[in-house]
Amino acid sequence: MELATDYIDSRIDQDTIVPSSVFRRYYNLKQIVFGEIEAPAQVMERSASYVAAQNFDHITLNLQVAGRAQITAANRCGEVGQEAFTITDMGQPIKLEITRARGLRVTLPRRLLNGWRGDLSDWHGRSVPSTDSPLTRLLANHLKSMAACLPTATPLQKELLASATAALCNAAFLGETDSAYDHAAVSVISMRQFIDQNLASVTAEMLMAKFGLSRTPLYKIFEKDGGVYAYIRNRRLAYAMQQLVRSGQRRPTIKQLTFACGFENEQVFSRAFRRKYGCNPSEVNATTLPAANWDRSSRYIAWLKDLGLHNSSN
Repeated sequence: MELATDYIDSRIDQDTIVPSSVFRRYYNLKQIVFGEIEAPAQVMERSASYVAAQNFDHITLNLQVAGRAQITAANRCGEVGQEAFTITDMGQPIKLEITRARGLRVTLPRRLLNGWRGDLSDWHGRSVPSTDSPLTRLLANHLKSMAACLPTATPLQKELLASATAALCNAAFLGETDSAYDHAAVSVISMRQFIDQNLASVTAEMLMAKFGLSRTPLYKIFEKDGGVYAYIRNRRLAYAMQQLVRSGQRRPTIKQLTFACGFENEQVFSRAFRRKYGCNPSEVNATTLPAANWDRSSRYIAWLKDLGLHNSSN
């Protein structure tokens, strides 16, 4: 059985008994989205198609309160045990095979996690025991208390709890030599946001001028993305896919998308699109990616789309 769930494709074996106790409960706390989930055994996969269609720049921390999972992500494969955190970069594919499980989930904009050790993308698919340090233990206990407090919390209390949760998520994975506010990390995030805001015209030269970088450090930043121009191209193609699968709006023409995404001409755009997604842009419609249909009906997805818009000056 296939389920249209939040942001991931879920497949449940037809012989699996789904207990009546399963549920998903989410809280939109503006700065973050908090979730509490009890789920049956299933295979969950967030494919490259989901990533492209939804185009989120968020990080999710999931605390496995009960049950176990096998995770495959970013050439990493391993088991997630009970009372362990899993870190997911929503800009990358992931696959999970879970037993009946219960978990607590926090999703935050990438820019709020400015003090983590190393590149945030490298954390994708990692499992960290909640007993790893006093701070990870504190974070786990905090999330459990959040689940108990939120049903009766006032709006002001929710706002304060969201800030505290974001701070704890930073503190739990802060590098020993990092400052609480890593300006280099924030600059990289600002650079990626600038690219998204200027897809039609952005160039390496523009980034160097805007952020005061020479060519070598700029290319180093995007080395793991295949280079700065590979990153820009992929963001342009992801935006194009988003526009093509949207409904309720007038569909843009291929010519309009070509220039809105900064491609030289329609032939270059179509060739790059076909290489990435395996089809021509003219062949895409709202049913090409089932995730797009689920996106429209999901309040959770709407919250995630809105998540990066709050406190953008922080």
